[in-house]
Amino acid sequence: MLNAFYTILEVSTFTIPFFIAALFLLRSNESYNERYENSKFKFIGFSRRQYIFIFRFIGIVCAIVGLFAIYKNYIEEPVSGIEESKDFWEKIERQKKDDPLLKTALLLSAAIAIPARMGSTRFPGKPLAMLGGKAVIERVFENCTKSRLAEKSVILTDSVEIMEFADHIGAPSIMTSEKCASGTERIIEAFDEIGAEFVVNVQGDEPFVSPALIDSIIEAHRANLADIVTAARKIQDPDALFNPNVVKVLRGEDGKSLYFSRSPLPFVRGEDDPAKWLERSDYWHHIGIYGYSAKALARYASLPVTKMEKAESLEQLRFVAAGYKFEIVETDFTSIGIDTPSDLAAAEKFLEKNS
Repeated sequence: MLNAFYTILEVSTFTIPFFIAALFLLRSNESYNERYENSKFKFIGFSRRQYIFIFRFIGIVCAIVGLFAIYKNYIEEPVSGIEESKDFWEKIERQKKDDPLLKTALLLSAAIAIPARMGSTRFPGKPLAMLGGKAVIERVFENCTKSRLAEKSVILTDSVEIMEFADHIGAPSIMTSEKCASGTERIIEAFDEIGAEFVVNVQGDEPFVSPALIDSIIEAHRANLADIVTAARKIQDPDALFNPNVVKVLRGEDGKSLYFSRSPLPFVRGEDDPAKWLERSDYWHHIGIYGYSAKALARYASLPVTKMEKAESLEQLRFVAAGYKFEIVETDFTSIGIDTPSDLAAAEKFLEKNS
């Protein structure tokens, strides 16, 4: 029944215009002359010639409409839905370049970027090192996809091997320059292609990253309109205070970051026992996960490398030197990064213990 209705509708698109065209074009001049004498056109000032021209012109237009309907329905090659969709998005991409407001409206709310490279000094090829039957980068990606609030997870790399592996596991990936000195620089380079208003930077050597922590980073951004967000865990172990591999974050009264260091801050004068330091002040272990807004990344790209960033070898100090404060999310999450082969062995034991 429905198909019959559509057929009638299709046929009417050209039969009705042709009927009207025939009515106006085939009518004789004598007939027009008779009708003109009693028409309203005559009384409002139209001449006989003008009266005939109007109806002939309407007839020609209807004939053209009928011919166009036949062409569209029966002659023109149909465009597939896929091609129509492709044309639509290509048009949108062109408009995005010219219209900043449209570009902003089309951005994802939040995405996760996973920077990874094969050329680690202490552990070459670690992203593809096997951990419990899966590559390290694969475990990172799987945990990132469990985030409730991130709409996309993408691997950023300068390695063809990692790109091929990402394709193998079905992970979106973006090739970035070998000149990128940090994960943040990779995100800046790939930011337009990532297409998100807020990007969470999860290192490619964090196979046990917490999806809940990622969501907390995104929630802190949304709740406080924070441009830069990171995480910290309260230090309970005195041995961690003087471990340079445990990065500490010094926090102000508002809870935001004041400084990041490999040394314990604040320094407790006149006290040699690290356990007493924990009684005198709170110390926070910085968890290396960051959330950046588009505004913050644009600002970072314009900042110079500072002396204290070089001294501590901590990229977040570039923001600190420029007067920025990180919003800090407190967490109980313990980071188990893979920096060396011995870290991988320890992670293997941790995985076996908790599986």
